[in-house]
Amino acid sequence: MSILIIAVARSGSSRLLQAVSHAYGKEGIFEPTTPGCLADFHPSTDIVKTAVETLPLADHLKLIRQFDKTILLDRKDRLAQAISYLNLQTHLKGNYDSRYVSKDFTQDQIDRSLSRLEDTREQLEDISKALSLPIVYLEDLVALKEIGVKYSKSFFAPELKLRQEKKQLF
Repeated sequence: MSILIIAVARSGSSRLLQAVSHAYGKEGIFEPTTPGCLADFHPSTDIVKTAVETLPLADHLKLIRQFDKTILLDRKDRLAQAISYLNLQTHLKGNYDSRYVSKDFTQDQIDRSLSRLEDTREQLEDISKALSLPIVYLEDLVALKEIGVKYSKSFFAPELKLRQEKKQLF
């Protein structure tokens, strides 16, 4: 079984790659179309995750046809997604799987992040419309819903959440 995950940033896609790979007993391939992560992969056998913004629509459509299954992934809570993206870029230095306590951001920073994510969300929606594929949301994974492929649901246990709550002193 070959599976392609195409995702908007900060939608749980790296965790989904791990969960699907674990369920099928394979090693997942992380963003092989992203500069800095370029890697060879085999669409007939591999489980691969790509960031939607790394390929144009025509290339995504061509790639999808080479895989047995494709999961399109986004997040419903757009504000949390934008703030997570800001934390990734400014404080986590790109370490996408690090736990963190969210920093404070200006409304302008948040608005720019929301706008950038909206652009990539539109790319995902274009793929969805072109191939009549549903979009799965992080919130579906956290609710342990079925998504059309096997995945190890334990990877979405609440205690594995990356964003940690601020400790209250009182």
